[in-house]
Amino acid sequence: MATISAESSTIIDRPLEDVWAFVSDPRNEPKWHTDILEIKSAADQAGGPGKDWVLGERLLVTVQFMGPKQYEVEVTAKEANQRLEITTRTGPIKPVATYLFERSSEGTRFTRHVDIPLEGSVRLLQPLMRRNTQKRNARFVQNLKRLLEGNGV
Repeated sequence: MATISAESSTIIDRPLEDVWAFVSDPRNEPKWHTDILEIKSAADQAGGPGKDWVLGERLLVTVQFMGPKQYEVEVTAKEANQRLEITTRTGPIKPVATYLFERSSEGTRFTRHVDIPLEGSVRLLQPLMRRNTQKRNARFVQNLKRLLEGNGV
């Protein structure tokens, strides 16, 4: 199976606990991960997500990537102030996004790693996706840095 991987990292001039608190709240995801249009609870589609990604929780995420699409995602790993992993469970493309948090003398090193396994006919999109995945991933990380350093969130 072919897989596309991308990783971007930056230092955010904020304490680790602040960066974790913002990123670990799924309601904030569309503010910096700009492909995401909406996040809803999979259990209660009328309701939004809670204020924290919960291990094992499933959410419905509407994404604008090659047209709007809805995916079900699951929080598959969570270590407070260290690591958050979100695995896509439905749809033709099932990326796994891992967010890593590390203290640094300048604030917090935030890393976003994404693996996108390509199965079946989706493999035909590999050249296009490979070119765009790293750029998009880097843009999301820089969006987060700008937001947290510029708005006093």
